[in-house]
Amino acid sequence: MRALRIVPVVLVIAGLAGCDMIMGSAGPEICNDAQALLRSGDLAGAEAAYEALAADGKSQLCVVTGRSYMKTLSGNYGAADKILAEAEPNAGEELGNIKLRRALVGLEEGNLDAVREHGIASGLPAGKVLAAEVHLTDLESDKAVALLKEASSAGGQVGQTASRYLEMLEAGGAQAGMAEVTALWALNRRADAVETVVELVGMLPEDENKSAQLLIWASRAVTSGKPDVARELLDSIDFPPEGQGWRVQAIRAMADVADGDGAAGLETFKKLAAGGAPADGLADAMATAACLTEDKAIAKELVGEQESYAGARCLSAVGAGGVAKRVVPAGTLKTFLESR
Repeated sequence: MRALRIVPVVLVIAGLAGCDMIMGSAGPEICNDAQALLRSGDLAGAEAAYEALAADGKSQLCVVTGRSYMKTLSGNYGAADKILAEAEPNAGEELGNIKLRRALVGLEEGNLDAVREHGIASGLPAGKVLAAEVHLTDLESDKAVALLKEASSAGGQVGQTASRYLEMLEAGGAQAGMAEVTALWALNRRADAVETVVELVGMLPEDENKSAQLLIWASRAVTSGKPDVARELLDSIDFPPEGQGWRVQAIRAMADVADGDGAAGLETFKKLAAGGAPADGLADAMATAACLTEDKAIAKELVGEQESYAGARCLSAVGAGGVAKRVVPAGTLKTFLESR
């Protein structure tokens, strides 16, 4: 069984900025124009700019990682990895960063062997946590523990993530199982992760943290295409965390939308709004629900007129591009949508 992520380390090492870890957020000025095009949403222009730099013989790290990132965006993982691999012989002190980027490309591709291999070879704390997560999903906890102990001394969020994994593994029982499920989630095996949580519910200690965990995993389940699992996890919550009762109903509404009953979901959301549920939290839940339907009219009503990146992406996905452009906040996504 490949078996829960704490703070997802791939988000930590990406600085929560999306693309910076794979493409490189800083580098020689020669990459400034290409990176500006990328951040403006001009993907074709950015790729052409990176390829032009490579054709001119520029081999700086920002060129290599930028080219690789563009291939990753298009789903051409083999080409992305090849670009990085060819840069290794001359990488010098940047070899660890190249290896870490190869691990991230493997993660995007779903090649967990590559994640483990390149994560370890990077010698970097983030790479070790990625590799440890693969070992956890392979039920090789002893190998995972060794890597996590090395990474835990790094400090920052990566070190904290490693330490939290170690705490869960050392606790044994259900907590060790939750560490494996967290690793599954971290490695994008999301459907497997949420289904495994259901198996562990009865083993979790009856404390205030149990309800919080179940609420998080119910939300994850519904966004992973498992609305029935989400409902089962919600049914296991005896008392929601203080102030979070509305979230239980919001997730049930999301499950209704995911099951094709958008009208029932909308009705629940309206009742929550009338009942005083937090406006921002409710708006986020409704925008997320819009991603779970293929019904354009339902998606429009869920997003409404509130500015939302998530809502704009979902509306665009169901063919409501005009409304998506209206609700997307200023920034890269807005530029991208308006160029389509």
